Amino acid sequence: RARSGGGGASDGIGKAGDSLRASCIKFMEIVVLCFSNRALPGMAAGSQAALRMQKRESAANAQASDFSLEDLPPGHPIITRESLEEIGEYCFSTLRGLVLLGGQAAIDPNLLLAAAASSSVGSDFMGGSSPFTQILDILKPAALAFLKVESAAEKAGAESGEKGAFVLDRSSIELDFDLSQKPYSLSINAVQMLATKRPIFFKDSSTCLARRTIDPPGGAAGGAEGSLTKAAVTGIRTHLRSSCLTLLRHFLSVTSGCWEILADALAHAGMKSQADRAHKASQQQLNLMQGGRAARNRAAIFYEWDTSADSSRAAKRQRDTDDAEARVRAAKVARGLGSGIQLPTSMVDACELALLNLENLPAKRPPVASSTPRKHPFDLDFVVDAVITNGASLLIDENHWYDRDGGDAWVMEEGEVGEDGRRALTFTMNSKLLEAAKKSAKGSEKLQDSEKAYAEQSKLAASKAFSRVLMSSSNARSEAVADFGKQIASRLAWTLKGVKPSTEIENAHAMAVEAMENSLGKNAASEEALAGSLEFALDYPLVSSCLAYDLVPKGPAAPIRDETGTSNPASCISSLSMRILNEAYVCSLNENKENYEKCLDVFVSSVVNACDLSNKTPNDNEKKRIANSAASSLPQQLAAAPAVTGTALNLVGSLCDIEEISKKASAKSSKQSIAESAALHAAKAAAEKRATAALLILRDVAFQRDAMRGPAVDCAVAIASGRLAGSPPIEDKALKLVMNVIFPKNADCADKVVESATKELGIATQYSIENHEKIVKANAAGSKKKDKPQRHGAKAALLPQSDEEKIALDRVRKPVVLCMALCVRRPEIIKAIMEMSCRKGADVLAKAVKTNMPKLTKAASVKHGAANIALRVSDMAGDKET
Repeated sequence: RARSGGGGASDGIGKAGDSLRASCIKFMEIVVLCFSNRALPGMAAGSQAALRMQKRESAANAQASDFSLEDLPPGHPIITRESLEEIGEYCFSTLRGLVLLGGQAAIDPNLLLAAAASSSVGSDFMGGSSPFTQILDILKPAALAFLKVESAAEKAGAESGEKGAFVLDRSSIELDFDLSQKPYSLSINAVQMLATKRPIFFKDSSTCLARRTIDPPGGAAGGAEGSLTKAAVTGIRTHLRSSCLTLLRHFLSVTSGCWEILADALAHAGMKSQADRAHKASQQQLNLMQGGRAARNRAAIFYEWDTSADSSRAAKRQRDTDDAEARVRAAKVARGLGSGIQLPTSMVDACELALLNLENLPAKRPPVASSTPRKHPFDLDFVVDAVITNGASLLIDENHWYDRDGGDAWVMEEGEVGEDGRRALTFTMNSKLLEAAKKSAKGSEKLQDSEKAYAEQSKLAASKAFSRVLMSSSNARSEAVADFGKQIASRLAWTLKGVKPSTEIENAHAMAVEAMENSLGKNAASEEALAGSLEFALDYPLVSSCLAYDLVPKGPAAPIRDETGTSNPASCISSLSMRILNEAYVCSLNENKENYEKCLDVFVSSVVNACDLSNKTPNDNEKKRIANSAASSLPQQLAAAPAVTGTALNLVGSLCDIEEISKKASAKSSKQSIAESAALHAAKAAAEKRATAALLILRDVAFQRDAMRGPAVDCAVAIASGRLAGSPPIEDKALKLVMNVIFPKNADCADKVVESATKELGIATQYSIENHEKIVKANAAGSKKKDKPQRHGAKAALLPQSDEEKIALDRVRKPVVLCMALCVRRPEIIKAIMEMSCRKGADVLAKAVKTNMPKLTKAASVKHGAANIALRVSDMAGDKET
């Protein structure tokens, strides 16, 4: 019935034939899908990844009621898998013929008569008998007709001598009917779907679609062909290319070896770059399937990021649309079609627009909406000012005297032309403004309202001018210009005391103040010094803004380049802050000697605060970049600083406090996505790198600055002993730094380490004594519990009896281990350990010493000899220690 609807029928019959052919094509698609195997026969035993992939697809398809020959129960006397598979193959050959030829190849009428005769007697025209006789009688002739044409074309291609050539002479092929756009598209969809759902058909489907893409409907010109109009031909050609691209992106295109013909077909259609990317994606997919779990996890992260990129691309397209609308509105306004005439950006265009519209000016001035007269008349200077500033002068607040480079503050008088042809110009300041400036500079309290307004506006003008200088130096492409701008900014920042920062840089000032407040909460020992630094940040807002200016997220700026032409972010970050510190040091030599120390505290606190913000927001790449850059350049900055203080070193040591981000990265939650987990681990690694940089700063200060060697060693020992917060890996690094790097450097460094370790042991002793009563009560309450197991023996006496005692033991164990490690190199320290552990109330410390004493005994005996160390310890021990 579908075959009878030829191309010469009327429109109604043609539409009915198209619908009938479309239904038949969908029927054949379902038949092929059901009468075929999901698995690929003859698969190699080593293709475990493909097997896993097919099992997952099979499970998903089974849930969607996807029937295949694997679901057919064996043992049926009539319905066998071989017979159904034969029908599926004939249907698939028919579908390939419809796609490749654009219609049904002519069937021999004798075969049709034989099929009709066999249908009446219940046997096929080959003489056999089957329950599927009628179906085979219809499908088999159609499939054989196409296979005959295909074999002839392949034979002709082999005779041509080209590899893989397929020569199809369409002029010699007779068709029973040709397809219109709808059934043709359904045929292409069916072949593509069968290639992805049934791997057994992937190679034949890819070859069929590729051959039709190389020889598409409409020929080279793309004109109308058969029942296809020119628009339908264009749609079919696009459909063929997209199908080839989809199959090429599938990993089976690599395993089946048909990616070459797909790539050639796309290259023939002018899509070589798309084909290369699709082939690369299929190779990557196959490699990930064959790879391990780590590779698949990385791929999952990549795909999740790629999904977010799709949304960002959509947002970018929306922004481009909005920008285009804004440009159209701006063009209308520039032409006078919007709210008033706006001057173009180009000066030449602005002048031409003004000259062209001079004749359009009305004879009379339009009435002014406001009754208050303007302070500035509409003269030539007013017009020139508007043209030069591109209309910005029209928006200037007339109450601000400092706008437009001083405005009315200065008066220019022109003199006569001299003999040299030059005219003398005299600039005179307004007398009233000059008087107000003198009074405000002297700090006079008797100021009139206008003079007070002048003083306030002077500070506002200075703030805006300073902001422009600072931003211009940051955005300058020339390193010399940027350095000169930062020199001026550093001088002005110290000169303009009490001037509040403008809106452009107030975020930097807020961050500096926040950093000092956070440092006050973390460093109780340096509370007095940090309180003075906080007051300094509030008294010198511009100085604190400069110190934290490079540590706050800003818009895109041009990176400063050095003489070699390469980007140098370290110099960009250190230049402004180092100039501020140098200015503070120079000023501290004469007066305000504490300003340098306070300025250094503000700077280091800002760096630490930037690192803390990066740890709190691991997904913020901008904050992470700022923190990493600031921490990596901090060692060079402090090495070049004129002086370093103990408070600044303690602030540097707080960079090792990464316990919070370490816990977040180590915690496992089912709600965390792979991207979130990866971001947390990356943030943890970056935090550990910054903490290592802090330890290197302490090392450099201990080696290079004799005056600050003691505070630097104290800070490193405090981190190693656990008094200053730090993660276990950082504490181990600090311990190695103290024992293996600083201690062997020289005798002075070794003495400082021993002194600091003894001090930390004394702090641990005091902590043990202060918590003695609380621990005793907790142990007594724990011993009364009936369900608590009884432990006996010498080792049981050294174990913690309660949670409070366990916490205290963990606190005092680290300084004990540090001191015992020093005892191996200096046995005289054993006396200090014995004396402190035998103090009244220091039971927890004594437990920690007894627990680690065997290790000390063994190590000291190996190095100094058992008899020698025993005699030395006996001489050091008194009645109380024994």
